[in-house]
Amino acid sequence: MKEFKVLKIIDKFKGIYKKAGIDYEVMRLIISTKLLMDGRRTSVAFNNGKKQKPDSNQFTKALMMYAFMGFFLMMTLVIKINIMYQLSVYFGGFMFLILTVFISDFSSVILDVKDKNLIGSKGISLKTVNAAKLTHVFIYMMYLTIALGGFSILVSARYGIWFMLVFILEIILIDLFMVIVTALIYFLVLKFFDGEKLKDMINVVQIVLSLTMVVGGQIIPRLFNVMDLKITYTPKLWHYLFPPMWFAAPLEMIDSGHVNGTLIAMSILAVVMPIVSIVIYIKLAPTFEQYLQKLNNNTYKSKSKKEKLSFRISKIICRNKEERVFFNFTNSIISSERSFKLKAYPVLGLAIIFPFIFMSIGMHEFAGIMEWRAKMVNSKSFISLYGVAIMIPNILILLRYSEMYKAGWVYTTMPIKNTSSIFKGSIKAVMYKLLAPVFIFQSIVFIIIFSPKVIVQIVGVLLASILLIMIIFMTMEKALPFTQKQEVAEVSGNILPVIITMLSTGLLVGTHFAVTFIPIGIYIYILILIIVDMILWSKVFNVKWKSLK
Repeated sequence: MKEFKVLKIIDKFKGIYKKAGIDYEVMRLIISTKLLMDGRRTSVAFNNGKKQKPDSNQFTKALMMYAFMGFFLMMTLVIKINIMYQLSVYFGGFMFLILTVFISDFSSVILDVKDKNLIGSKGISLKTVNAAKLTHVFIYMMYLTIALGGFSILVSARYGIWFMLVFILEIILIDLFMVIVTALIYFLVLKFFDGEKLKDMINVVQIVLSLTMVVGGQIIPRLFNVMDLKITYTPKLWHYLFPPMWFAAPLEMIDSGHVNGTLIAMSILAVVMPIVSIVIYIKLAPTFEQYLQKLNNNTYKSKSKKEKLSFRISKIICRNKEERVFFNFTNSIISSERSFKLKAYPVLGLAIIFPFIFMSIGMHEFAGIMEWRAKMVNSKSFISLYGVAIMIPNILILLRYSEMYKAGWVYTTMPIKNTSSIFKGSIKAVMYKLLAPVFIFQSIVFIIIFSPKVIVQIVGVLLASILLIMIIFMTMEKALPFTQKQEVAEVSGNILPVIITMLSTGLLVGTHFAVTFIPIGIYIYILILIIVDMILWSKVFNVKWKSLK
């Protein structure tokens, strides 16, 4: 079996694992096997006998993307202004990105019940099984962390060697803290819920965690007073609720030499809380694995009113029977498959809140909510609705993956004339089931804030979003819906659609903003989008069978 270098690093902590009651040799073998399997991709339908490369470069692409994001995150540390402020903002952004990756890409690993069924039945303790699972996730989290924080570590050296060493230690502690605390929250949900309600609550928790980090990232900069380009900080008791400030405190003391009770207390929390969370998790690990069995308790329901409604909707928006079949098929899968919802729902949560974050910038400068709204009515802040579009590629990328990917062979048995019906039906289902509810909610709120005159602008954003969907589809690797298994090594590796989305969204936002200065500009913009959308919709989904992965 291939020997992974990262396992030699983990060997240095062998004593800690053994003291925790974990069979280290068995755990190491499990992790080695998992890492080997992660490099293998599986695509059942239409692989034409082609062999997949054992070492996918998808994870390397993901690391490049996070290094790119880390470069911009590093900019908060380049110019010294106020270290407490800069690091609070930095660690807030860092925690948000780490938590987002963990929730969207690794929660399905933590909540996987296969390990206990396959490995636990061989006499291996549940504590060892859980430790292997958590260490496996942590290995990938560390790779992503190095990519995300690498530039920042280099910049931290300008503040001194001790500053840099403590900075590195805190990044490791943040990784541990975010992973363990999220796992403990899952533990509480598993303890108090069962069956379908449990699966729904896990999705709710993921959305709440994502939104909490986003909102927290907006609150932290407002804890500091900014006057005449000078930033001052006045400690308050409720500031202890913000973990980014815990980790900023030790570095503030190292850099400024200023020591007080608040900084000492926050520094203690930065060290103690991750350690305490690890100790608690180790003790609860066997129980956690037992609770995971609740996820196997499937309670099947008869067709609900929502399902019957989707069938009626499909008859309206789908042009032919083939398209209608794949609309209903996709709608059924994304409504019922837990692994899909584990990844998609947090993304939708972010899509809901992003436009409001953009609009809230500078909100504290107004005397009240009514004064702010009066300013919004005559502004062009409705452009922030494009924030929803940023999340589109994440949803479309997920469409190819499924727990039941081996059933992809059914495509070969169906009398399908061309692939366009498959892709059109599936994408319409995604738009109906996932994107439409978010967009409708946003539209209602925007109409309340900006008055009904904003409706024409919303139509422009909607048509631009449809155009973005087709642009993203053109840049993606083509694969039939739900025919691939997502391995951990492939996580977040679809970098091209993300970059294309950012560039295309920026171009559309700029164009939309520009046409608002022309009296009938928005109507011309809408007309052009309708024509372009109709032309592309008739062409981009005609994918040849041999080009499918």
